[in-house]
Amino acid sequence: MTITEVGRMVVKPGLDVMDDSTEAGQILRGIYKSVITAPGGPSRIFWGTEVENPLKLWGFIDWDTVEDHEKFARSHGQELTKPYPKILESGEFTKHIVVKPFPPKVLHSPVTEVMVAYFPSNISQSTKDANSARFQEFTEKGLNTCSEVQGISYGWGLENDFPLRDQEKDQKGTMFTALIGWSSIDAHMAFRETNEFKESIHLLRGFEELVKLGMFHIHCKSLEKKED
Repeated sequence: MTITEVGRMVVKPGLDVMDDSTEAGQILRGIYKSVITAPGGPSRIFWGTEVENPLKLWGFIDWDTVEDHEKFARSHGQELTKPYPKILESGEFTKHIVVKPFPPKVLHSPVTEVMVAYFPSNISQSTKDANSARFQEFTEKGLNTCSEVQGISYGWGLENDFPLRDQEKDQKGTMFTALIGWSSIDAHMAFRETNEFKESIHLLRGFEELVKLGMFHIHCKSLEKKED
């Protein structure tokens, strides 16, 4: 199963890890470069901070299997990520999602909308399927009508204990993720004012057993493993 490791970390205040001309940016890129070039490393790494909260750093890392990720973490992870404390306050979580189409090349877009929807940990497969169908209908009636959309990948987390984003209490659940590429944030905001959006957004707000729905934007940088 092809999967994407997803994680969120907290950047130290005052540092811009997305600017490669800064020491912090060079440290972060150096970490990811060492990870992707190490034996058994991932095929792709995307990273970006939330536009709405630049202290929150997200990573999306593509692996062939969860087992490949776990094996790499045991053999190389601790050594290769030693510089993290120089630029990060903490790591919030590391989990796995399965999105289609894979790989999520939508993260190459000028800006990616990341939609996260949280559900109870014991959500049934039939309810997951129903909610996936609702998102697909939202895609067909809303997103596909907008020429500014540059790609869509979506799917479910493999684990059922994702911490709810920006939740004060320690609440966890199953996460549905949609990655939507846009030409710009302004283009996304303009779409939200259209009739197509307003007439289809009920499909998302009406997700069965929905606990929390959120959205943010990221501008991703990326590295890809070179083929031998």
